[in-house]
Amino acid sequence: MKVYRIAKTLYVNDLSGEGARLHGGRWNRPGVPVLYTSQARSLALLELIVHFAAYNAIKDSFSFLSLEIPDVEIISIDNQLLKGNKFDLNNQKLWEISEHYFFKVNVLGIKVPSILIPEESNIILNPFHPNFKQIKKISIDSIDLDERFRKFV
Repeated sequence: MKVYRIAKTLYVNDLSGEGARLHGGRWNRPGVPVLYTSQARSLALLELIVHFAAYNAIKDSFSFLSLEIPDVEIISIDNQLLKGNKFDLNNQKLWEISEHYFFKVNVLGIKVPSILIPEESNIILNPFHPNFKQIKKISIDSIDLDERFRKFV
């Protein structure tokens, strides 16, 4: 399965999940490393745009990273789980779901509906899984962000 990630160019080769570990996210509490990816380049960009205001990062240089991941160990999370949790960025229930699959069931990743476009998915990857090492970097492409994105932040 091909997935995409956008990261600051300085960190684009870092697949450790360290940024998520430091800051936490919708699917991981602070202290738990995960790697956030998207099934489409456009969704990865949209997810980045909504975080610009929080990180004030529009001035930074970003790159697209294309990855090939084994899809046999990816579990799909039902969209119904998000009802009532949709906009809570520190939702204990979502953290518990991801931790259950990562540490008890021991899957490589979970496929979760995007909050922005529920018909599209993000893939959250578990860097502790033994098959995480099988993830292959396909390409790294620089992004020249259009100045019009500034109106969104």
